[in-house]
Formats: sequence, structure tokens, C-alpha cells
Amino acid sequence: MMNELIDRLHTGPWSLVVLHDGNIRTFKGKGVRKLYNLMNDEPELFLKSKVASKAVGLSASQLLVSGGVCEVYADYLSEQAYDTLTAAGVKISYGKKVDHERFLEIWVMLGEFS
Repeated sequence: MMNELIDRLHTGPWSLVVLHDGNIRTFKGKGVRKLYNLMNDEPELFLKSKVASKAVGLSASQLLVSGGVCEVYADYLSEQAYDTLTAAGVKISYGKKVDHERFLEIWVMLGEFS
């Protein structure tokens, strides 16, 4: 099922794809900001969910763990996010794991901040 989420992430303008209770939802927008807003507006969306994202750093990983996700895929995963998700027992897959400095460069490339 994670492969379907990853395919959707890569075939649309999506920054986030979530599978919850058998339903797949896609989201546009700034990754961590969108995640933060969803956590505030629909926290139940993440409980026991699977998530695919363009990039997951420390802040996003902490939000995902607090939301109760069970599996995460990221095109780019920071080492800090890897450690956070692993410590919480979340199943992880990723395209590339990068150090903090490289992750910040990727965030700029994705338009998270400049």
C-alpha cells in the first residue's frame, strides 16, 4: 500500500499523501506548515496512518510521532527525523537520508523557506 502512496506523491503536485482508515488523501502546500495545520484541524487523520512526503525533517517527524502514525516514506529524510521516527517505533522508508545541512538546502529547493 505504501507504494501507492509514493506513486501518488510523485504523480501530482502533492507535498503530502496520507492513508487513514482505508482512504487516501492528498495535500498541496508547504510540507511542515501543512502538516502542522492538519495536526491542529484534523489530528485523528494521523492516528495509525501511513504517510508519504517530499521531505521529513525533525519538526515533521515529531509531529508525525505525536499524531500516532505507523509508517512514513520521505523522498528526503533528515538524520534527526530518522532517529526520532526509529525511537518511536515508526516504520520508515526513504529515497535519501541526509544530514541537517543538506536537509536545509533541500527545504530551500522545495520552497519551504529562503
